[in-house]
Amino acid sequence: MKKIVISVLILAAGFQVMAQGEWCGTDKKIQELKAANPGFQEHLHKSMMKAASGASWAQQKATLQVPVVVHIIHDNGVGNISDDQVENALFILNRDYNRQNPDTTQTRNTATAPFKQVASSMDIEFILAKIDPAGNCTNGIVRVNAPALTYGANDDCKYTSNGGSDQWPMDQYLNIWVVNSIESDGAGTTLGYAYLPYWPNGTNYGILIRNDSFGTIETALGTDGGTLTHEMGHLLGLQHIFDAGWSGASGCHTDDCYGNGDYCCDTPPQAEANWSCSSSWNSCPDVPTNDAFGFDALDQIENYMSYNACQNMFSADQASIMQNNFVDINFLASCVTPQNVAFTGINLPETLCKAQFEATSNEACVGDSVGFIDRSFHAPIGWTWTVSPGVENVDFAFVNASTASSQEPYIRFFTPGNYQISLTATDGTNSDTEIKDQFVRVLPGAQSMPYFEGFEYIWDLNTANNWYVYNPGNNAGFQVDLSQGRTGVHSAKLANFGQGTNNSDELLSAPIDLSSFDGTAGDIVTLTFRYAYRKRASNNDEWLKLFITKDCNINWAQRKTIHGDQLSTQVVSTSWTPAGPQDWTTVHVINILDNYFVENFRFKFEFEGNGGNNFYLDDINLYEGSPTEDLVIGLAEEGEIGELSLYPNPASDEVNIRFALSQAENTILQIRDVAGRISGKYEIKANEGANLVMLNTADLAAGSYFVTIQAGTATSTLQFVVK
Repeated sequence: MKKIVISVLILAAGFQVMAQGEWCGTDKKIQELKAANPGFQEHLHKSMMKAASGASWAQQKATLQVPVVVHIIHDNGVGNISDDQVENALFILNRDYNRQNPDTTQTRNTATAPFKQVASSMDIEFILAKIDPAGNCTNGIVRVNAPALTYGANDDCKYTSNGGSDQWPMDQYLNIWVVNSIESDGAGTTLGYAYLPYWPNGTNYGILIRNDSFGTIETALGTDGGTLTHEMGHLLGLQHIFDAGWSGASGCHTDDCYGNGDYCCDTPPQAEANWSCSSSWNSCPDVPTNDAFGFDALDQIENYMSYNACQNMFSADQASIMQNNFVDINFLASCVTPQNVAFTGINLPETLCKAQFEATSNEACVGDSVGFIDRSFHAPIGWTWTVSPGVENVDFAFVNASTASSQEPYIRFFTPGNYQISLTATDGTNSDTEIKDQFVRVLPGAQSMPYFEGFEYIWDLNTANNWYVYNPGNNAGFQVDLSQGRTGVHSAKLANFGQGTNNSDELLSAPIDLSSFDGTAGDIVTLTFRYAYRKRASNNDEWLKLFITKDCNINWAQRKTIHGDQLSTQVVSTSWTPAGPQDWTTVHVINILDNYFVENFRFKFEFEGNGGNNFYLDDINLYEGSPTEDLVIGLAEEGEIGELSLYPNPASDEVNIRFALSQAENTILQIRDVAGRISGKYEIKANEGANLVMLNTADLAAGSYFVTIQAGTATSTLQFVVK
């Protein structure tokens, strides 16, 4: 954990911040199991006692071979780490468990820290599976696109029913889930956690780990891979060396070390977690009964089950616990039998059995290039790519010095439409082909300004040329509602009622040409839309996000976030539909900067569901110039300010103003400092009913400000602070 902890300390802006946190979440999971299962603590104690006093592993002659499956949970490619990074992570894991790590020379062997003599090797191999539970060939890597599950991740990502990836049977495989980030209770950045192999475990048994702590390359570049080593220790039965045992908060004790603390007599008791690599650190004066050293040895800062940044060893007692668990715990014992080694295929030769590929994007604008990533296994040496329909060098072309026989080509598309991509891979003897129909969608030419969408002439969003529905959960996605429009009779609806939790759905626009605006003449572009929504329960915290892009589909910038009570405070327990104009909120987005004035500008709405109610979208306007020029379609009416609120306060980069008018009005919002100087002025075509406006405050100096809202003859002022 040397470099891992150091990098997190830097991100946390100081050692003390990290020192107060818990980068390993295993202890928290243990506490949750204790709370949910009254008999857990006693069962854990007996299980640890048995593992610590089991038969000597010296009788075991053969190296243990353990099949592994890695589930990668990513966000549209973000966090979809390469096969190379997975293999690198397992290389580090095997190196550390077999004491082949290069820093073994740093294990102390002094009179007060005689630890080299107890440092131990596990004699074990962790190997990616080559046959899955259904008997099909695999590379031991499962990739799932689940944006709502990979950030702030928890056990929800371990279930296909949630949109994640199910555990492979734990009596046949060790399961590792790799995500972008892990939920935290605010006590620091959690890098990983694992479940102990003692009752209860079940379908959550496995390791959950961040991809930037998995291995030492690519997204984990600059770390030493020790997080996986540490969490695998938990998975195989080890506790932290600073665990307090059963009688008090301190890890110091003089009781039998085979029945207290971490149940290891060759890891001196440690008062609590610490991050010091001081070679003289000694947090406990106590000498437990049966202590391996017989005197007050220093803290074992080298141990992989500590939080120290200088880990390089497991002790002999720790290795014995893990080894004994492969004998005494049925599902672990089953994992390493010759029959399971054969069933999971981990020793099969490297012959090609599957052609497989992904793309850097499934969407492109005319003239854009898409990269294709070979995921074929095992050991391909030849590739043939085909594209249809179309004619090469007319409708598409291989670019960036790639060809149809490159392993990972780039293809530029010139003609709108849906393209089938196929790959035939070979190892020289065996071949396989994967065909993906309508895999790449090349969008139609850019629409002109001013832009309006009321969905009146669309009956199916999935076949509309100017919209794209993204529904990773393959449940209810955005679709046209034919009777619930705000201005007309149509709207875009997400049937969110009954969808459950952790759903993420998107509605993406076609390209829109903003290139005629150069920003030099004070050009202003405003995006306005209406939504209707109710909660299903008062505690629903659902999110609506608006993103924009200037490069078709590569980099999206978030421009609006509304969630929880900001979306609506009203609750309807049955499936809800809007009853009239009073149920719709108009949102004005005025922070589309001039660097987005490009030919292939796009926007998208993302809704993150959490068991709430239905969501409706209508009257989307994108227009340039003063709102008083009447360019806003579906928003023309006329006049008083109510339901006034401002958030967040204090603000940093933005402040949101919510207000309601009895009739539509041209509305002016002004920001002034305490001296009365104008710091910003904005004009919008505010709608009858609720309005929500986001004002950019990133360029304002810290201090107090006033925002004035003027609608017709009515004026209201609110104060806020920029921190």
